[in-house]
Amino acid sequence: MKKILALALLLSVCTTQAFALFDTSYWGVRALGMGGAFTAVADDVEAPIYNISGMADMEKAEIMFMSAKLFSGLDGLDMSTDYLGFAYPVSEKIGTFSINWSYFGDAGLRREDSVSLGYARTLDDILDFDWVNLLAGLNFRYLRHEARYNGSDLSKEAFAFDIGLLASFKYGISIGYSGRYFNRPDIGFKQKDEIKQTNVVGIAYYSEELPLIGIPRFTAAVDYEMREGDNHLIFGIESKIIEGNLALRAGGWEEQINFGTGYGFDFGNRSRLSIDYAFGLPLKIQETTGSHFLSLTFRFP
Repeated sequence: MKKILALALLLSVCTTQAFALFDTSYWGVRALGMGGAFTAVADDVEAPIYNISGMADMEKAEIMFMSAKLFSGLDGLDMSTDYLGFAYPVSEKIGTFSINWSYFGDAGLRREDSVSLGYARTLDDILDFDWVNLLAGLNFRYLRHEARYNGSDLSKEAFAFDIGLLASFKYGISIGYSGRYFNRPDIGFKQKDEIKQTNVVGIAYYSEELPLIGIPRFTAAVDYEMREGDNHLIFGIESKIIEGNLALRAGGWEEQINFGTGYGFDFGNRSRLSIDYAFGLPLKIQETTGSHFLSLTFRFP
């Protein structure tokens, strides 16, 4: 039974665009710990994955490496993902630049790689409003898709771009929009196979101490993801305790629940190393022990 489910899952990965690398469900450990509800948060090196505009608010350069094992316990599958991202804020007027590499694959069967260059900046010098801080960003991607079929090696390359907007209001409220694969790139080997444009709108609330309950450094976020009729409502929460060093996270959508944690180590030169872990449990695949995500993030002084 496990082998049959594994084969069905692999076939869905190989034929469904929204399952593999050309989606954002399997990158960014902090965001994944929150179920992926990150569009209106996106304030760190994971921003290029979820909302490129968010990194315009970064004050320090950050680099992150992530690796994950997907759907552990399913016989016949060896699916994994890797991610390496670097974001560098130059100044408020010039903006923030990023470079990222993403990988998804099943050993010996299929792999997908994406290399992206991103840019984001604040719009305060153009649209100066006292009641809102506006950010905007662009992300350009090079995509490569490889597979082995009937003894032949197939490959396809394409280019794509994403856009992002983020508005931060008073009282800890923010609203974000992310438009991914705006040009609907074709990744089909022999027949046309366009990646569906994905539009996500999100809202988030942050409080240094949640009123009445007293939860410290609390974030709650909701995303609504739209992909040509395949829509998802995603929820996520995060709290940072012990002077902000220990993070606790939870979230999910109708098909999966996620949990996460992380711990940050501060150094005397104002740099910081964070170790983050997330666990995703699919609700419709019972033969798996879930997906496991681990990342290291270094914030430069």
